[in-house]
Amino acid sequence: MTPVMLMMAIKDFLIKELADDAATIPAVHLGALPSKTAENRNDPVFPLIIVRPMDGDGDNDESRVQVKLLFGTQSDDDSGFVDVLNLMERVRILLMRQRVIDKKFRIESNWKWQFLEDQPEPQWICQAVTRWTSATIHRISWWYSGVFKTTT
Repeated sequence: MTPVMLMMAIKDFLIKELADDAATIPAVHLGALPSKTAENRNDPVFPLIIVRPMDGDGDNDESRVQVKLLFGTQSDDDSGFVDVLNLMERVRILLMRQRVIDKKFRIESNWKWQFLEDQPEPQWICQAVTRWTSATIHRISWWYSGVFKTTT
């Protein structure tokens, strides 16, 4: 598994699944917020989800990657924190219900989230750490007989 392929699969899944939701549809970004340009300077920033790789490891059987999901909303009232927690919970339910995305990435059930202590009101931010597994890529060797053989 490559972290980039996983991040893109998460982004595509969230865009597709959240588009059918009646609530405000968040923008989904890879890594960080996009740089401001003339084309996007008037686009709303919130609500948002940022998909960010944290770390990974692997062995002969599978690869594992931790991905941080940052959630952000904006609210003009004192209950704005509810919006960001609801967004995070909507995403958790979607991912846990699906379990496997792009037919190769499986989310583990240990969803860990954190509401950040210092909030940049009127924006509200929280984060979740997810762990994903995928089968390892095996090396393919060409043998003199002209037949492909898979080796580990």
